[in-house]
Parts: sequence; structure tokens; C-alpha cells
Amino acid sequence: MKVPQKLLPPCHTYALATCIFSAGLLFSHYTAAQEFPKGWVFPLELGQGAVTTFNHAPDLYLGSLTFTPQYTLIKSRLRIGPAVAGAYTNKRIYGLAGPHLALMLTDKPKVLLSTVLNIQLTAEHLWGTSEQRLAGGGLTAEVGQMATFSLKALRDYHLNSWWLQAAIGINLFMQKPSENPFEGVH
Repeated sequence: MKVPQKLLPPCHTYALATCIFSAGLLFSHYTAAQEFPKGWVFPLELGQGAVTTFNHAPDLYLGSLTFTPQYTLIKSRLRIGPAVAGAYTNKRIYGLAGPHLALMLTDKPKVLLSTVLNIQLTAEHLWGTSEQRLAGGGLTAEVGQMATFSLKALRDYHLNSWWLQAAIGINLFMQKPSENPFEGVH
């Protein structure tokens, strides 16, 4: 029995990513939030995972350090910015760069009208220093606008592999809260 080389053709991967992002956009319309204030955030994430082709070839270790400055385009909904990363896999170090989008899905639980965390749907397209072309995304939990935890799946559609990773990070330059958490409390 022959194992297929590709899990999904590139056109199916893009269609799936478009459907997931659209569903997140519809879901985020129904949530009210004080998260994603106007201005910049500067998350720095350290990630680990694997590069795999989902066949008989061995999976490779993946380590990464990613800096993703983001600007809030739509308050309480959408951030955009560049992603710049260093990645270690296959006994080599690579550079990656490209655009990053973060769409807030929810911001629960609330304490005194301020949120404890928010969940974001992220999308990225990165170009690498060794012909990598990665497209995909994942979910990020931002805790108190201080720390981040994320899970990502990126498809290298040029080299026919998947980059799967989990990451933990911090926001380098904390913003002062722009809204009064006691406003509206009776």
C-alpha cells in the first residue's frame, strides 16, 4: 500500500483556513470586550514542536523564538502586524518573516468588568531563509495582557511539510489600562 505524499492539496488547505477564519469572525461579532485596546502590543514567544510530513519519515524537532509586534486595527476585535522568527530544525537555524493577524474570539471570565484572559484566532504567512513558505495559524490565549500561550499549525506548501508547535510568551512592553474597570459598576 502506497502512502500519499500530500495530506491536503494547497487549494484545500487555503479553503479550510478561510472557513475557520470566517467562523471566528462571525463568532467574535457576538462578544463584547475591553481587550485589544487601540495601540501596540509586543509579544515575544518561545515555542517547541515538530516538523512532520505525516508519513514514514521521522519527525524533526522544532524550536522557535518569535517576535510579533501587533497594532489594533479594530478595537476589541482585530490586530495586525509582522511576525519575525528564528527557528531551529533539522540541525539548522532559519529565519522567518511575514504578516500576522489576530482575531479575538472571546474574553471570559470578567472580574469587575475587566477580563482575565482572551482567546484569539491567529493567521500567519511566513517566508523562510531556506525556501520555506508557511501558511496557517492557531489559537492563542492572552492572560491579563501579560502572557501568551499558543498552539499553531503551519503548512509549508513549498517543501510539503507541517510545522506544529506550542508556545509560551510575554508582552514585552505592557500598556497601561485605557479603560476604568469600575466604570458602570453599581
